[in-house]
Amino acid sequence: MEEASEETTPDSSNLEAPPLPDEVVTEILARLPAKSVGRFRCVSRAWCATLSSDHFVDLHARRANRPGHPRLLLTPVGSSYDGHLYSWRPGGAVEKLMPDDFSDGVVVPLTKPCRGLILIRCTDNGGYFVCNPSTGETLALPDTEVPLKMTRRVKLFQPHEPPYFFEVSYGLGYCTMREEFKVMRLFCDPDTETGMARCTSCEVFVLDTPAYWRPTAEQPPLCWVEERKPAVFLGGYLHFLSHDGGITTFNVSDETFGLLPSPPGFEGVASMMTELDGCLCVCYEQLDSEDSYHVYVLRDYKEALWEKICYIDQTAWPESERTLLNSLWIAPLGMYYSDSGQKIMFGTGACEVFAVDSDGSTPEILFTPDETIIGSCDDDNIPVLGLFEESLVPVGRTIEEMIFSSPTSKAWFEILKWLPTRAVLELSLVSREWRAMIMTDRFIQSHLIHANLNKSPRIMFIMDPRFGSYVDLESIGLGPNLFSNLVCSQPCYGLMVGSCAFWDFICNPAIGYCRHIEFDDNDGTFFAGRIGLGYDSEINKHVVVHITYKQKNLETRCYELQCKIRYVNEEQWRAVDPPPRPVAATPPTFVNGKIYWMVEPNLGPVSARCEIVAFSVKTYEFEVLQGPPCSHDCGRMTILELQGVLCVSCSDRNVNTIDIWMMKDFGIWLMSYHIELEKFLPDYLSENTTPLAVDPKNGRILLNAGWSLGYYDPVTAAIETIYRRNIPEAGFKFCPFICHESLLCPLGPF
Repeated sequence: MEEASEETTPDSSNLEAPPLPDEVVTEILARLPAKSVGRFRCVSRAWCATLSSDHFVDLHARRANRPGHPRLLLTPVGSSYDGHLYSWRPGGAVEKLMPDDFSDGVVVPLTKPCRGLILIRCTDNGGYFVCNPSTGETLALPDTEVPLKMTRRVKLFQPHEPPYFFEVSYGLGYCTMREEFKVMRLFCDPDTETGMARCTSCEVFVLDTPAYWRPTAEQPPLCWVEERKPAVFLGGYLHFLSHDGGITTFNVSDETFGLLPSPPGFEGVASMMTELDGCLCVCYEQLDSEDSYHVYVLRDYKEALWEKICYIDQTAWPESERTLLNSLWIAPLGMYYSDSGQKIMFGTGACEVFAVDSDGSTPEILFTPDETIIGSCDDDNIPVLGLFEESLVPVGRTIEEMIFSSPTSKAWFEILKWLPTRAVLELSLVSREWRAMIMTDRFIQSHLIHANLNKSPRIMFIMDPRFGSYVDLESIGLGPNLFSNLVCSQPCYGLMVGSCAFWDFICNPAIGYCRHIEFDDNDGTFFAGRIGLGYDSEINKHVVVHITYKQKNLETRCYELQCKIRYVNEEQWRAVDPPPRPVAATPPTFVNGKIYWMVEPNLGPVSARCEIVAFSVKTYEFEVLQGPPCSHDCGRMTILELQGVLCVSCSDRNVNTIDIWMMKDFGIWLMSYHIELEKFLPDYLSENTTPLAVDPKNGRILLNAGWSLGYYDPVTAAIETIYRRNIPEAGFKFCPFICHESLLCPLGPF
């Protein structure tokens, strides 16, 4: 009994066990991976507070990352790509790390970890991101897909032309004084003749602050930087490697610039810069040999003393290693410790990792992706791997999350969204917070709706479509320019498209945005119906549709069409099935998710009634619709949108009238307006007159006759001419259009 009484059950033993001290629990948790710590935050509110504190975040960064045990982020698109990024450490297996949800381009890790955060670029204008690979958090940086300063813009409200830069380099740093992360980008306009920069500009974006990109405190020196050479953060400074081999420094705290001398023999060679073993490191290939590779580190920063720590002569390597490691991109990743001592670990553009001694002897191959879950990788001239470390540092909130959590900002949002575009742009200079709010997609979309609600049409003229030159009716001065081959669409969610003889363009006249759309299949023949613009409201993207005739014969009525589409801010065109009917040489229009063209009556099958072709921007499919009961023999037909409804304008040259038909529910056409122009000759001829818009305030219809512009009142049947030019030579006319208040500026390449 005594023995039995001395025995204790497992439950009673556990109840009597003393709890671990909080310090011990903290030390245990600090050694766990970041994702595991994130799960432990869900245990209780107390644990969440403790594991989210600055003290624990710093402790975790020290305990969870053991010296000499580097972890690599692998981002290649291998033969077994499954939509993930991977991690690997020497001696271990490749593991899935996080989903590849960045963009359609290849993910390029640019920087070494900065307190756990790294800077990532996505190719094909995918933009830049701040990422914590260990937690999987990412933050998309605004205005980085195609920065505004790298897009040619016309002079609109400014006294001088907006700046334009051809190159940019990004960097990520940390300011210990203010305890904040800063992303910095340095723009330059290089001069290839002199090898220098004509001008430079620098901007800073502070993470987790309700602000936008802003200028640095000091103007940067003239230096030619390149996007493929990002800045290196070390000792409180960002270091930019110039095209001529010079090094420009940027103090992250006081935002001042300086210069560092480069190693001897460094000028004018293919080079790159990184951080290695806590020192600034530069590497370059010898001018007379692509097989020679030099590695220097800056041992004494104040005295600018460089030391060569490695020289690689690949000709001395065995043929197998030399062939395997022959890559378009090679760079040091970090120090590697093995049984044979300390080595330098390198990565290649084919996602291979090797290590060499300081004498550059036979490499020790540490990793190849072929036999892993990544699969074989093609060689590339960009990095597809980089270091990362366990970290609980958050990437920060988005601008919208910060701005719209403030009641004051919400109130200003409700006021500013009603103002004209020019007023909004001027007010964006009031404060960094206002500028950040105005540049958000949420504000731009809301402003587009509210600033145009129940407003009389804003009338503008195209002065020069080559350079995006537009002028308001009130500021026309000597008068608009006249054109023979120029058409412009109605506004489509803040943007417009137009066509000239040799090229097309997309524009937002409210902010002076204009870009050319060039095509390889353009034979120089003017065709007014070749370009259409729509908007997919589900993904908030504009869609451009390009239709061309490969052949057409009016005698046999035979024809062949081809059709391509693309999103405005993307690069690649994709072919789709052409429309089932030939399209007419009149500009199309967009209404409720579909782009509409009139059918060409002189080609294809004969129809007693006019027909319409519709293209859905969601399904990419065409359909044929019956038009109103009008005949092409009577006069000209145009298709347009009025009051949010699809309309067809039919002229009758015999009696000089225009009928406007509106398509109601179930495809039923009703004639809504009958306009008699006989008593307004010669200013308004039905064959040349096109409706542009209906004024929502009084119901008057704006008519464009090519040289006369006026409002038709359906009640009194009178026309008030608001602008008139003398009747020009045959075929020439001015080009007015309706401009919507809009801040949209899709900076995709064309």
